Amino acid sequence: MPTTIQVSERTRQRLQTLKEREGLKTFDAVIEKMINEELQMPSLFGKATITSWKKTDRMTFHDE
Repeated sequence: MPTTIQVSERTRQRLQTLKEREGLKTFDAVIEKMINEELQMPSLFGKATITSWKKTDRMTFHDE
């Protein structure tokens, strides 16, 4: 069921720009796309910030 929301003229213009840029047909599609992008789960694999391995990174074991 459609509903009406109130937005400022500036917001409406920005939604219109995004709608045209993304080739979407409705403001609802623009808002839905933004929501989906914002709510995406973060990567389960973490960030790719692993540095190259160095010899000093190796664990040492001592038989004492």
